[in-house]
Amino acid sequence: MNSPHPIYTESTECQDCYKCIRRCPVKAIRVENGHAKIIPDSCIFCGACVIHCPSHAKHSRDDTARAKHLINQKERVVVSLAPSFISEFSDYTPAQLIAAIKCLGFSDVSETAIGADLVSAQVAQDLAFALKNPEAQKLFISSACPAVVEYIKHYMPELDKYITDRASPLLAHSRYLRKLYGDDIGIVFIGPCIAKKREADVWKEVDLALTFTELRQWLEAEGIRADTAVPFGKENEQVFVPFKAAKSSLYPVDGGMIAAFKEYDTLDGIRTMTVSGINEIHHALDGLEIEKITSPIFMELLSCAGGCINGPGTSAFSSGAMRRLLVEEYAAAADSVASKELLSTEVSLVDTLPIKKAPSATYTEEEIRSALRSVGKYSVADEMNCASCGYDTCRAFAAAILDNRAEKTMCVSYMRKLAQKKANGLIRAIPSGVVIADKNLKIVECNMNFAKLLGHDVVEMYEAKPGLEGADLNKLTSAARFFSDVLSLNGPDVIDRDVREGKKIFHVTVFEIEKEEIAAGVIEDITAPQSQKSRTISQARKIIDKNLSVVQKIAFLLGENAAETESMLNSIIDSYATDEESEE
Repeated sequence: MNSPHPIYTESTECQDCYKCIRRCPVKAIRVENGHAKIIPDSCIFCGACVIHCPSHAKHSRDDTARAKHLINQKERVVVSLAPSFISEFSDYTPAQLIAAIKCLGFSDVSETAIGADLVSAQVAQDLAFALKNPEAQKLFISSACPAVVEYIKHYMPELDKYITDRASPLLAHSRYLRKLYGDDIGIVFIGPCIAKKREADVWKEVDLALTFTELRQWLEAEGIRADTAVPFGKENEQVFVPFKAAKSSLYPVDGGMIAAFKEYDTLDGIRTMTVSGINEIHHALDGLEIEKITSPIFMELLSCAGGCINGPGTSAFSSGAMRRLLVEEYAAAADSVASKELLSTEVSLVDTLPIKKAPSATYTEEEIRSALRSVGKYSVADEMNCASCGYDTCRAFAAAILDNRAEKTMCVSYMRKLAQKKANGLIRAIPSGVVIADKNLKIVECNMNFAKLLGHDVVEMYEAKPGLEGADLNKLTSAARFFSDVLSLNGPDVIDRDVREGKKIFHVTVFEIEKEEIAAGVIEDITAPQSQKSRTISQARKIIDKNLSVVQKIAFLLGENAAETESMLNSIIDSYATDEESEE
């Protein structure tokens, strides 16, 4: 298996939103340098990350070029077409789609559902045997969906032995086609499933797999349309080889496999259950007590909610309900069971996907607590479990950090606290007085230098309540009016004024942080010696050089902190540099 992984991340398009982690049912994603990457050995190829990535950074491998190369290399290349084609290409008739695919260079088109017919007949026999033998196993899990097989083998290995040892419809169909036409033919699967690319990488019987999306893009690139694909008068020549499939055309919808194998035997006494969606499958199987199952039960499990008709390789032009109706209507016209000719063909119907299970690490409670402390979570009360990092709980996130699958910067609450500490540190370090107030002129934050400028009483207030949060700015300084002006509707962005406060003259710069909501003021006593001004400028520049890169990194995640801080600090420098130039 030398092909690249079927799902990958385009790093330049990844926007660090972690939605792929939230949507991945097995968290098979590692974040490195802020970019989310697939972990190949843990992925089940369900395609959830591809569907839900808002910046379209997750892609499935495009095998179109490989298909073209195969057509050039092989004398005969047959398409194994998934039965959900009728819901995806509703703008084509079956004859038109067959013709269009042949226009791309393929020799023939056959229905994957023929392989499903073989599997249905065999599963019906297996279940009938279980009914007659009390000692036979009681739980049977379908092997038709490769993503489900991967999931159970990886993450619920205790249930592995209950997966029916029956080939997937694609593998059964490919073996049948090679039995019929010889091993020299090429076989290309086309369907809604990314996991089928994994099957094609594993099984030598399948050369490669394309999604419906890839097929549609290829047809569009070649200028092939439904109304021009079939040569005039030759509609009847465009048929599936070697014949049309039977009721296993229902496989793409949930419950379709059960309906198909019951055409071969009523199987009275066999209970059946359909579950679709990996999360729902987990809830259905987690904690299942096998020993309490008294009569045989067959579970049809599909990784895509609603069935293959909603797979990640579809274009979703129509509603899920309409897709299901189209499949059911198409299957209604099919034969109930496969022909005796097909069922008598000697085709191996065993084998499920092999997996390379990645070793999973376990961590002690102290290791988990240590990882939690590294992101500022010192007690259970600090564990918000907000899932903004992509993990359901803070403990799961801590385990991911220990596993080198996650970075501390993914925790929004940690980064917010870090940004706040940095901002507070900068405000405290600024040698000028700094005050931030809201539209009601209530102080949000200020530094000790601001309190010192306003006198001993304000300093005592600050010592009692650092930051003076909630204090009325109007009662502390006459400069409060400038905040009202900046925060008023259509007010100026910046106000630069000199104000007399008792025996002192303050130079006040007020600027808007959040429009009509929050403003900041930088205040300096211009009656102080000139050396103090120079020191202010020098220290402000040092603060910028030392801290701005850190704050900008935080601001990239949390908003405009860096820009605001830089503006605040530069206003100090500009203010005093201008004063010095004027005096000179």
